[in-house]
Amino acid sequence: MNPNFKLTESDIKIRQENVLELFYSGIKSQATKETLQRLLRYFLMNVCADLLQGDFKQRAQQFVEIASEDQTKATNIIIAYVKKLRERTALDRSNQYYINPSYLPNKIKPIKKLLVMNDVGLAWKRIYTFYPEKNNIHQGRGYTKEEISKLLEYSGTIDTDFIILASSSGGLRLGAWNGLRWADVFPIYHVEGKYKIELKDGEQGNVVCAGMVIYKSTPEQYTALISLEAWKKLQEYKKVWTKKMSRLPTDSDHLMLDRTSKMSITSKTVKGRMQKLLIKSGLRGPLTEGKRRHTVPTTHGFRRYWDKVMMQTESTKGTLSALVIKERLLGHYGLVKTDKNYFWTDVLEHVPEYLQAMSDLMISDKYRLKEKLEEIEIENQKLSQANYEKQLALGRLSELEAKVERMQKYQVKP
Repeated sequence: MNPNFKLTESDIKIRQENVLELFYSGIKSQATKETLQRLLRYFLMNVCADLLQGDFKQRAQQFVEIASEDQTKATNIIIAYVKKLRERTALDRSNQYYINPSYLPNKIKPIKKLLVMNDVGLAWKRIYTFYPEKNNIHQGRGYTKEEISKLLEYSGTIDTDFIILASSSGGLRLGAWNGLRWADVFPIYHVEGKYKIELKDGEQGNVVCAGMVIYKSTPEQYTALISLEAWKKLQEYKKVWTKKMSRLPTDSDHLMLDRTSKMSITSKTVKGRMQKLLIKSGLRGPLTEGKRRHTVPTTHGFRRYWDKVMMQTESTKGTLSALVIKERLLGHYGLVKTDKNYFWTDVLEHVPEYLQAMSDLMISDKYRLKEKLEEIEIENQKLSQANYEKQLALGRLSELEAKVERMQKYQVKP
């Protein structure tokens, strides 16, 4: 393109889109889209039932028009909504209508998104002053190794096994399962003291773990690491995939297929499957009176398990750099946002730190004991090499001492 261009009237004309199309265009994740759409629909169709008319699309258009023409009225509508929600945060926790104060902003987020994407501004600072103080005292935890093992025991299918093993060894969010393709998961080899993603012709190496590209082609893209145990389970699933599709998968094929169709699974499917499995395994029963949440989150419990193991693993690096690497493997910028710009790391640099914790992240005793034995064998080899070098040095020292002694013995005196 010629850099010496000039704008024309047609260049600055923006096509008028439906307000919902603009709302959706600003959302990259399918799971986020579904959540925000549900919350926005509730606001427009239920909360504003007497203020707006028509279907979901028409009501969205009407609300944007109100906000454009009368910002005070739109602001007052949202403030009134916040006040009603705030009343629910003051209820007893055992009340079915109680909501946590920290969840209230999530109810308002899609409304703001709708207006921002349609270039409508409101007095949001004024609206925020009506938010209640956050009081999130829910004491949740991650899964234990024993609980994950029990989920695997009751799983019954290889694809679910892989989801559990990858989630727990990679610290994956639920949204990581949307749109995954075979090219997004790859082995990492150990070759002559170095880690590699690809082997050259004739080069041989051992697979030590695997990489998994999460949220590919989005600003949130990052590479997680999953265990050797999870990688080998994926190779078993590959056979199931091949049998179902009557061909080998290509890089562009969806990784995890829905059981009833040949379409890719979604995060919603994964969550539903885990919820059923928790009940089937006996790890989750009905909520007791006064409780609104289970102690272990359905899918986020795997991420918490990963985080705890990584935090308890002794680092081979300095404390701060190890923490930044752990945050990177979780898909975060680092300890602070500037780490992304000033502390750049390649995924292969994360491998040694990850391998330190991998044996504890793995669930099967078979794999964990094998890893421990290999670690002991490597340590013994190092000790044997060190002992050999020590004996060699002692031998050379003895030879040098004998040589000096001979020289002294036959030295001619003046």
